[in-house]
Amino acid sequence: MGEIILVQLGNRTSFCELLSEHSNGKRIRVKIGRNKEAKLPLNRVLLHTGTNCKSHDEVISFSTRSRALMNEIDLKIAWEYLSGEEKTLSSRHIAEACGLDKSDPHAIAAVLLCIEEDDTYIHSIDGGFFCRTAESIETRVQKMWEDRERKKEISDLITNLDRNELSPNLTKNQESHLNHIREYAIHGDRYSRSGRAIELLSQIKSGSNESIQIYAYNKLTECGLLDLDYPREIAIAEIPRTFDRDILLEANKLTDDCHLEDEILDLTALDTFTIDDQNTIDRDDAFSVVDETIWIHITDISSLIPKNSKIDSEASSRVATLYTPDITVPMLPPSITEKMGSLDPGQDRQCLSIKLDAISGESHFDWSIHHTKIRSDKSLSYLQADRILVDPNDPLHQRLSHVREMMRHHETSRVRKGALELNRPQLSIKVLEDKKIEVKVLQKTSPSRSMVAELMIAYNGLIGTYCENNRISVPFRIQSDPEESLPLEMPEGPLKWYSIGKLLRPAKVSTTGGIHSGLGIENYVQSSSPLRRYLDLIVQRQVVEHLHSRPIGYTDSEISTIANVSDSQFRTLRRIENDRIKYWFLKYLNSQYLEGTAANNLKAVILENFEDRPSNFELVDFPYRGKCHFPSTTKPGDQCYLKLNGIDLWHKTAQFSFEGTA
Repeated sequence: MGEIILVQLGNRTSFCELLSEHSNGKRIRVKIGRNKEAKLPLNRVLLHTGTNCKSHDEVISFSTRSRALMNEIDLKIAWEYLSGEEKTLSSRHIAEACGLDKSDPHAIAAVLLCIEEDDTYIHSIDGGFFCRTAESIETRVQKMWEDRERKKEISDLITNLDRNELSPNLTKNQESHLNHIREYAIHGDRYSRSGRAIELLSQIKSGSNESIQIYAYNKLTECGLLDLDYPREIAIAEIPRTFDRDILLEANKLTDDCHLEDEILDLTALDTFTIDDQNTIDRDDAFSVVDETIWIHITDISSLIPKNSKIDSEASSRVATLYTPDITVPMLPPSITEKMGSLDPGQDRQCLSIKLDAISGESHFDWSIHHTKIRSDKSLSYLQADRILVDPNDPLHQRLSHVREMMRHHETSRVRKGALELNRPQLSIKVLEDKKIEVKVLQKTSPSRSMVAELMIAYNGLIGTYCENNRISVPFRIQSDPEESLPLEMPEGPLKWYSIGKLLRPAKVSTTGGIHSGLGIENYVQSSSPLRRYLDLIVQRQVVEHLHSRPIGYTDSEISTIANVSDSQFRTLRRIENDRIKYWFLKYLNSQYLEGTAANNLKAVILENFEDRPSNFELVDFPYRGKCHFPSTTKPGDQCYLKLNGIDLWHKTAQFSFEGTA
């Protein structure tokens, strides 16, 4: 049998049974509930009631009676009665001022519970009680009113969000909390105030954090505060989609005037062409053909953008241009990528160029590197270039055919050295202004695409060789041979591409030259896209400085640091691009096969077949890989028909079922 006491347990006040006191008089042992005990510091005791109990039921009864008396206590009346007294008040004084029996332990406990609940008028200091001043009370009452208003505003916000009835005129408090919800809808648990957002949303939605995040995202789209197709991946990676004003101002002050005319080779008299996608606005490569000589030109951005300038620092931070079906986030400001740095027809531009002359039966080149000035004569699309290559009567046919033939010899030479010919098509997706999704399958075997790709491989390989021969610090791309032999005897198609892809080792960045086994080239660098990749700009700077016998701008250590950081960020950008392509392609499948009239019967190639889990396949008409359960009678390489059953755009997955073999 122990005394009933009132104690502070965390953030709550509770009645419990005192079992014993520690011999040092600083701690007590109490019984909480029917079977739980705890040890507490003595200063946690708020009241010794003087009432003993025989069971926990008596503790509950004492608590119930005390809490019932709280309804009879008005601390404002007690304050009015006691406020003139300057002495320390006791709980008995306050109980008496409230008209209660000051000798009743239930009444004393009720007073303590009331003050614990609301200390607007009377507050506790070091175990004693004091009346607040009228000024202090007025301030606290005002603050409590404001707190209630803020809570009501938040409650109204959450209720209206659930009803899709958000007011256009939100208070600052509501805007602040709506921003928490918006950031959580985009970033999820990565958001620094995710706990607050979950606390708000849990009032109207229960479940896992992810389900709450999806609910918030859908609600915000329904209310028009988020676009359903908002690129969350870009926001999560914290990639800026615009440029700061000071960077744009610096870019606008740049000039493409050449200050080294006597050191630059003028090639503006040569017929020069660019070949790009039809909608390309940032042209960074071109070529010229003079008799048997081919010139490959890459726009010289290194001479345009000063090292360590604001633009340079921003490009270093962005690493590369991000291309998605609906958004392009450039590495450099538009005044550079679309104007001064773009090899547009009729415009004089500085370039870093390579001159190629075929020798040894056209499988090897005599080559040299030059800092040049060119003028593009014509911009061709890949489709136009393909038509020229098959039309002997076209004025450009002979020149383009010569380039194509030389590049075919170059490719053959690489293949002999172990280069892989992976001609897997590429999925090209564009989101038009009306949100219509345009899907194309680009064949890498297109004559002009393979020609331009080989021109760039040749250019990058020779730039790398120049750097290695002259001991110029640059980030080489190295790829070791696969540990296992590749299934090169397989027929060309999805299974071969998939099988080889699993065996290839990832390319690495190194300041020391070496072999890139997949390309069959030694000392390979990436230098052909300085408008779009920062490492290409770095390589170009190093080569241009060396050509003019100026001090090289970056040491081995600096190149290694820049390359490793950039390579990691570049992989993040590629992942985002792939995620966005997958998102829009799945949305396209949904519109065509689930909501549209297209026959829901997609042909696919089985890439693997596991009994215990879904296995990979690739669609025949689109270079898209997914997973599906296949019967044990099927094997890799078999063609089959699949039915699309559902699309989950949030997780970017599609659900397919096996319909039968093809």
